[in-house]
Amino acid sequence: MELLSFGYLLYEKYLAWQITRSTTKTPAHVAIILKETDLFELKGMEKLQAALLTLKGFKIELVSMYVDILKTDQQVKIELASTLGTILEESFMDLPSGTGYEIYGLEGEVRSSRPGRDFFVYVSLGFGGRGEITRAVLSILDDVKAGSIRPEEVDEKMLESHLLVKHEPDIMIRSGGQKLSDFLVWQSVYSELYFTDVNWKEIRKIDLLRVIRDFQKRQRRYGR
Repeated sequence: MELLSFGYLLYEKYLAWQITRSTTKTPAHVAIILKETDLFELKGMEKLQAALLTLKGFKIELVSMYVDILKTDQQVKIELASTLGTILEESFMDLPSGTGYEIYGLEGEVRSSRPGRDFFVYVSLGFGGRGEITRAVLSILDDVKAGSIRPEEVDEKMLESHLLVKHEPDIMIRSGGQKLSDFLVWQSVYSELYFTDVNWKEIRKIDLLRVIRDFQKRQRRYGR
């Protein structure tokens, strides 16, 4: 066991060395897709904090995180989102100064936020991309009805300006499976995808370094 741990440590250091030596930049914006059970697991929040610190340490500037709340009962979903929001707020207080965050609830409402300087985390508690686009369209329609904009002025940039997250992720990470999710549907159209069979509760620093290194090796085509 000690020999195995030593081997992991060596490989981790090797990956870190490769990342820092590479002429290819690390991703600026990383999106992570989780389930609510991932954070309620024993040490789930500790895993999240450690992951964020690892990403920050390798010059990632922005992390967008979707917490998929799988319960179908609306009242249960509301209670889970509220509990998770409170736990996340407390957890984020321990992150280094300069770290900002914004936490969205089930309807896309801002639950809490803090400005940041060099690292920012967006968290969506069950509010998906289809809902985000629908809300953006309805907001634009209200502006058209009010006469503040003309229908012919509506374009992609205007729609993007009404989205909650206005940045396109460079890479999206899905742990524990091979399925896409209803998250950043508009913003992720040209994002790289990274699927790992490793469940979130088993995610290690070495797994995150593999994601970063894998991204550096890819040739992005942006839909071409």
